[in-house]
Amino acid sequence: MGDRAFLSFKSVINILQISGIFEITRNSEPEVLDMSAITIDFYDSIRDSLDEITNMLHRAYAGLAEMGFNYVAATQSTVVTQKRLTAGIPYVARFDNCIIGTITYYPTAPNDIEEPNYYKNKDVAHFGQFAVSPEMQQRGIGSKLIELVEAHAQLDGKRELACDTAEGVLQLVDYYKRRGYLLIEYHRWPHACYRSIILAKILGPM
Repeated sequence: MGDRAFLSFKSVINILQISGIFEITRNSEPEVLDMSAITIDFYDSIRDSLDEITNMLHRAYAGLAEMGFNYVAATQSTVVTQKRLTAGIPYVARFDNCIIGTITYYPTAPNDIEEPNYYKNKDVAHFGQFAVSPEMQQRGIGSKLIELVEAHAQLDGKRELACDTAEGVLQLVDYYKRRGYLLIEYHRWPHACYRSIILAKILGPM
């Protein structure tokens, strides 16, 4: 990880702490968790297990796979997990020494025919390999991960942050729309049995 990425991360963390974004609110579920014990940090190739991340991704995307959406994350190998992590700037969320979430920020996209055209815009960053373990969902952790990469994109001077998901997964489409993401275009990944939608959010000044 380069110095610039590290400094950007430290700046992002400071800003998020000042603004209170890391104050994760407990929900009304009966199980009481010490949410102050949740940390979000860079993926560390020495500390963090690729097997653990991959297994968490499989569990997080299992429900979508059962619905017939063949997301890569539902079945990918640890080799693919590592490739996707190291292609960008990856973060992981931890609780009780376990990895409970991840997101990877991509400041640029490769000039590859398989990549969405919108991702290749120099003013647009995107995120992917985003998941929260099923038992920790509905607690605001995913929102904190997205807020983190939004702030990172702002520090990078990006005008927009984009992502993609299957157009048929309406709960995810609605989730992103509630966060201010708008439909930009459609895209067909070579592996997918579904059409994806590209969504993007205009970022304000940091």
